[in-house]
Amino acid sequence: MFFALIAALSGGCGDIANKILLARFKLALRQYLPLIFMILTVISYFLIPINYKFVQEEALRWSNIAIFLVMVTAATVWNTLLAKSLQSEPLHEYETIILTVPLFTVILAAIFFPAERNLHVLLAGIVASLVLLLFKMKKHHLSLSGNARRTALAVVFIAVEVVCLRHLLNFYSPSLLYFIRVALLALIFAFIYRPSFRLELRQWIGLVAAAIFGTGVMVLKYYAFVQIGVVFTTMVLLLSPFIAYGASYYYLKERKDFRRDFICALIIVACIIYSAIMRLK
Repeated sequence: MFFALIAALSGGCGDIANKILLARFKLALRQYLPLIFMILTVISYFLIPINYKFVQEEALRWSNIAIFLVMVTAATVWNTLLAKSLQSEPLHEYETIILTVPLFTVILAAIFFPAERNLHVLLAGIVASLVLLLFKMKKHHLSLSGNARRTALAVVFIAVEVVCLRHLLNFYSPSLLYFIRVALLALIFAFIYRPSFRLELRQWIGLVAAAIFGTGVMVLKYYAFVQIGVVFTTMVLLLSPFIAYGASYYYLKERKDFRRDFICALIIVACIIYSAIMRLK
């Protein structure tokens, strides 16, 4: 569970770094996507030796190659959609729609992976995901703008990628799979956008910071998927948005709703503790 907790912390910090980079520092999307994935590739390269695993005969089966291609396609689509959303949506609206990701992920994981069907953990995961939605969803979120619909579509692709990733982690170590993933995305985005490397110093610093947090959350999440499962990891990662909310209250000045968030966080923590106890029995 340690990996999942650190991933949650990194995820919240990463959202703030990306929001500042795209909205405050005005980094163009055509610069942001290829450059951040180039930096992610460099950082993740040095993580490959950690717990290295590559089961060649399984990874190179046509069915698993097809799943790998679906994963890369889904990752390309949702990264593009979310980067555009971060440029134009307030962080709280962006985060509210992203909060549907855990529910989709929990349900798809239970459908595709028998090991994820522990009834106690599954129900706790669904309850925690729904509580987050009920506490954070407002009436105006039911009428989605064009930008919000884009984020909602990204949610579907994120959940699809998670299912593919969990399957592929049977044949790849988390660090190796993440390196291959970001390297391919860097090539795809570089081909699409043909970026310039002429950036302000603060933009380069923002890119590196976002890449460090991004690498942390994704690699640690992969390890957590393997160790404690997708459903339980997803539950722990539900704590990540509250870190982003904290910054939006005091730094980005977007909205204040501390009491509701505090109660919601307590309920999620209770679900995590309950699931941890049930897993030990």
